[in-house]
Amino acid sequence: MSADEADPVLEALAALKAAGIAVEPVGEGMDRWRIGDLLFSDAELVRIAMSRGLMEEGDV
Repeated sequence: MSADEADPVLEALAALKAAGIAVEPVGEGMDRWRIGDLLFSDAELVRIAMSRGLMEEGDV
């Protein structure tokens, strides 16, 4: 990934938060995310944002 390319996980995080979805990092590695009572991986977080139309496949 070049310096000009944004991290898709950070894009998903920002998109979900902008949509009013509370997302919290879990653990020291910040490779797990809590939405409500559920935990998600980085890839799952991106898929959630995409499934809600907050990101497109071209963003990844």
